[in-house]
Amino acid sequence: MSMSEAAHSDAVAAVSNWLTISKQKTLGQSATVFVEDLRNNQNTREWSKVNVEQIMPFKSETPRLLLVVRAGAMFLPILLTWLALSQVIGPFSLYLQNQQASANFLWFWQQNPGHSFAEVWKLSHVALTDAAILAFLTVLAMRITWWETSRAEQSETAYAEMLSALEFYFVSARG
Repeated sequence: MSMSEAAHSDAVAAVSNWLTISKQKTLGQSATVFVEDLRNNQNTREWSKVNVEQIMPFKSETPRLLLVVRAGAMFLPILLTWLALSQVIGPFSLYLQNQQASANFLWFWQQNPGHSFAEVWKLSHVALTDAAILAFLTVLAMRITWWETSRAEQSETAYAEMLSALEFYFVSARG
């Protein structure tokens, strides 16, 4: 295999690798023509004068679903806590009027005297659920960050390798 054939083969492989890693399902019209011409080893001289970075810009995949879940779950602890408060405030008000005017709200919320509200709204249950949600969000945030940095490193390497292989391939066509 000649040097030119090897350079062409490397360029085609690098572009294919980049398209796979960047998960580009559709390309623009000029990029599609460029890739087809490259694979068929056609119009090399013309393509060698083009800025490949403009035809095939850098793209990195994002974990869209994980980001949506994180965004949606971020306010769950606040929502849950306020919902619990809305369930406990009424019974506490009645307790103050009928039982003990100087009762402590946090004590009432935790002890639930006379089963004034559903057990699920007890302070300890709400706090534990909030903590579990916050732990989940912490792990999710770390997972998203790991995923994004890992994918970015992989994408950057593949993109740089593609540009390098194309430059090496097009050098002979420019001369």
